[in-house]
Amino acid sequence: MRRGYLLTIIIAASFLAASCTSTGYNTQKGAAIGTGLGALAGQIIGRDTASTLIGAAVGGLAGVIGGNAVDQSVANERVAVASQQPMGTATAYPQAGQQLEPPPGQWVDVPGQWAGGRWVPSHKVWVPVNP
Repeated sequence: MRRGYLLTIIIAASFLAASCTSTGYNTQKGAAIGTGLGALAGQIIGRDTASTLIGAAVGGLAGVIGGNAVDQSVANERVAVASQQPMGTATAYPQAGQQLEPPPGQWVDVPGQWAGGRWVPSHKVWVPVNP
């Protein structure tokens, strides 16, 4: 009867761990699912705690490897799609021959002063103005 309770707890924990991981993190999701299924398989095969722990470790490792492979594949697809799309007009850096407008604001002279035990000489600072 005790084995039935242990099996139920392992199954419930694996579903709980799998549902707590968010979408997009396939490495974590694979680890959680692999650990749960490995523990379940270890308990069924060995019917003792050592087998359950070994199964959980092996299943978790296999899940991490599989999930990481899926994450790498998704990242490679995103890079491929991004490299095929033309750059939009709202880029962070100007294209060759393109001039960006400065943000609204003005340069302000700051006189020399002591700050944090050090002398800071006079300098200019750009102060943005909210439009």
